[in-house]
Amino acid sequence: MRAHTEQFKLVAMTLVISILSALFIGLLVDAIYEAPQYEDFCESYNYAEPYRGKLAEQQNCAYIQTEEERQCYKDGGFPEYNYDVKGCGTYKECNFCNKEFNDATNIYNRNVFFIVAPIGLILILFGVFYGIGFIASGFMFGGIFSVAYGTIRHFSGMSKVMRVIVIFIELVIVIWLAIKKLKK
Repeated sequence: MRAHTEQFKLVAMTLVISILSALFIGLLVDAIYEAPQYEDFCESYNYAEPYRGKLAEQQNCAYIQTEEERQCYKDGGFPEYNYDVKGCGTYKECNFCNKEFNDATNIYNRNVFFIVAPIGLILILFGVFYGIGFIASGFMFGGIFSVAYGTIRHFSGMSKVMRVIVIFIELVIVIWLAIKKLKK
């Protein structure tokens, strides 16, 4: 019974070390390297489209989507309109703030990946070579969680080929480390 209690304590400590080390890395990066804020790219506008359908008929609004509006949507922007006293809108300009915010967020996520994934690999290495078993295992799991976190942050911004390459490299590194650790 006592052996089970001690084993449970070691497993619990391993889990706590792994979770806290991964959280520490994620929160440290977030505290030092701030994510782009939507408000820094987009002011609060009225993005409502002009009246269409029955409401447009009631307001006597004639709306025909222009080629400029269609191109705006294709280019990743959203049209802004000037509104008259009846609420009928005419195309004013294309606003790309949301696209610019998304581009900045993709760059941020890529940079987080390049910061967090190597730190996670260092934690895994530390776990491989550290002498106390449950602490080593905790750091190894924390490193695995950190690598996964960094990869997930940037995954949608990667091309399909880059996703395969990154996962393959991470898998090779982890398998190599496992062989080094378990060989002993």
